[in-house]
Amino acid sequence: MTKKVIEIVREAGSLMQNRDFEVASKGSVSDNVTTVDFAVQEYLKSRLVPLIEGCVFVGEENYDEELLKSDGCRWIVDPIDGTANFIRDMAFSVISVALIKDGRPVLGVVYNPYRDEMFYAEAGKGAFLNNDPIRVSDRSFDRSLFCTALSLYNKDYAKPCLNIMEKVYAQCEDIRRIGSAALELVYLACGRVDLFFEMRIFPWDFAAAQIIVREAGGYVGTIGQEKITFSRPIPLICANTKENYEHLRRIVLDEIPIVPYSK
Repeated sequence: MTKKVIEIVREAGSLMQNRDFEVASKGSVSDNVTTVDFAVQEYLKSRLVPLIEGCVFVGEENYDEELLKSDGCRWIVDPIDGTANFIRDMAFSVISVALIKDGRPVLGVVYNPYRDEMFYAEAGKGAFLNNDPIRVSDRSFDRSLFCTALSLYNKDYAKPCLNIMEKVYAQCEDIRRIGSAALELVYLACGRVDLFFEMRIFPWDFAAAQIIVREAGGYVGTIGQEKITFSRPIPLICANTKENYEHLRRIVLDEIPIVPYSK
């Protein structure tokens, strides 16, 4: 199954070479979609759905909210995570494909076609980059790079995000903002960065990458609930070590003791 999904995702990546595309707004100046997003999603749907009988497909573009909340087997897909980067030809965009069964992620694939880097993991089988095993770093908090964002699609949440950034920045090595959550997470999985937090992140942005982080030895969690859900947006906290995860989580909870949204 993993080999088949990797092959399909790599083929979909070739569609991202198309620079002749149209851009449309999804409701705000910060939230756009391109014709390539739709082309990649339709290709993935046509190839992934036949792999598992009865497994539904949930893609970011034109997704069905009821399917996102459904039990059983789901493909959760972001055809281009980092669309703003893609529009600007910045080469920091990825395809993200996750397989969720009975609420648990069992397979994740994240592909950066610009560097031909294929990150993937199956539950219990480790994490890999282009067939080589990967592992999170062992850096301490003060030597860590922190990836974060400012809740782009609801800027009312910017202040607590900025407060968290300021507190972490005072204690870590530096901050990075790549513009693709899935890419930032797999960079954490292979040790390029070490800490991650996003206030409101959607399932298609993290479903595939978070299993890669876990299988690479990292720590993944949230606030406001006991476990991660793949049916709605959540706050997401990730780190390379348990100590760093717990420390980052305390900083987040100081600013956001209660999640300020329900969907």
